[in-house]
Amino acid sequence: MLLENSNGETLTPTRPPVDTAVDIAGGAAAGALAGLAGAAVMEGFQTYAAALFQPSGSTPPATEQAAQALVRLVGGARLRKAESKAGGAAVHYVVGTLAGAGYGALAEAAPGVARWRGLAFGFTCATLIDQIAVPLAGFARPSWHYTIRTHLYGYASHLVFGFVTEAVRKALRSRKPAVQESSGVTMEDISVPILLGFASGQRTFTPPAAVSLAAAGAGLGLEETRLSFLTSKWTGAIMSAAAVGEYIADKQPAIPDRIAPSALAGRVLSGALSGAAAARPGRALLAAGLGAAGALAGSYVSYRARAVLARALGRDKPVAFAEDALALLGSAAIAGYAALRENQRRSLADLALAA
Repeated sequence: MLLENSNGETLTPTRPPVDTAVDIAGGAAAGALAGLAGAAVMEGFQTYAAALFQPSGSTPPATEQAAQALVRLVGGARLRKAESKAGGAAVHYVVGTLAGAGYGALAEAAPGVARWRGLAFGFTCATLIDQIAVPLAGFARPSWHYTIRTHLYGYASHLVFGFVTEAVRKALRSRKPAVQESSGVTMEDISVPILLGFASGQRTFTPPAAVSLAAAGAGLGLEETRLSFLTSKWTGAIMSAAAVGEYIADKQPAIPDRIAPSALAGRVLSGALSGAAAARPGRALLAAGLGAAGALAGSYVSYRARAVLARALGRDKPVAFAEDALALLGSAAIAGYAALRENQRRSLADLALAA
């Protein structure tokens, strides 16, 4: 609907702030996936391009040095050779994912950063990370100590990373303008409950606490549903207290394994509840099933990952605290995203009624 002022000039409707916030959150998520894909392609490119460029890089690679430094900082241990390679690969993919997330969020607010099909982003990453951050961190010598071939290899690798990241990000974010919300099952209908369920596999009470606080604050549209009890501030307070208690109990040696039948059942219920609460209207049952499945998968994956990391570090508590942070931040981010989406739906409904 086009609006005109008293002079007959056409006015462009202002986007609600919630739309911008949701777009930035979606852009960051798409950018993270794109950065992960870009890092994978970059690694493959480096495998074949090394013979051509013959780079004289750091020994061991900067990513492996970063992994060793992180392990020493957290647990005081040292990675063995095979573990060092795996740690270096993990650092490579984590940095690529985080860089992609930042790029995706920035591209929503300032589309100009995506110029040259992502090559500008790749060039910037090569300069800021390889040429500046890595030497400053002590993982490589100053840039003037390396050959031209080495610099060309680094920039070519990051240009590939930037190009692939932008291509994937653009594909994930491309959408046709719609005057109404999709009536089919969307990627959001699948990803939000699965991610909340996965967090339930790590910590039983954190995702329900996050969705309860979101429902009581910004709102998740649960007021007239069977889950309306989640909109109470008392529910949020009780769930939050239970989450804090679980963080403490998780560090005790006598606590049962999360994959024990009773603990697993609680996590599955937590995932189902959290997924259903964060679902858009008409998708609660689907979201509950996906949340339960995510909790089941998250329980086994996080159990195995924690055991491996604790064995590598020689200590369990640093891994446990890192898992606490991941579950807390992840649950809060996803619940906040669901609340933003619900507010966006309400804004669109109000605009439709006003029209």
